[in-house]
Amino acid sequence: MSRTCFHTRLTECHKNAIRAIRKMKYFLARRQFSQARKPYDVQDVIEQYSQGHVNMMFRIKELQRRLEKTVGKPAHLNGNDSNKPMTIAARLLRLEIKVNGIDRKVDQMLTILNIINLKANTNGLESHTHPAE
Repeated sequence: MSRTCFHTRLTECHKNAIRAIRKMKYFLARRQFSQARKPYDVQDVIEQYSQGHVNMMFRIKELQRRLEKTVGKPAHLNGNDSNKPMTIAARLLRLEIKVNGIDRKVDQMLTILNIINLKANTNGLESHTHPAE
């Protein structure tokens, strides 16, 4: 099997077409490079920044709306600065304190019920051990 180079099998017409395509790609890349080197138009930069800022603010508002829908609207602090809404961390801390308080109350009730149960069991045992007279 003889090895022949790829370019020897191409006709002169094909070679010219490849050269033309390469030249077009070169001129296109050179034009894009020169456009990339042009200084920025300040108005365009400011307009793009403003559009990005508006888009970011819209996303923040949407996120805040979804968060309020999930967690509820923020309550206000009951202190000197009553106009300042509570943060989520503060609300969670307040909720955790309330849950801990409820947990303590349930523990106290369980202790009282255990004491009552022990007294009832000991009273029941005493009445079974002493015969009725």
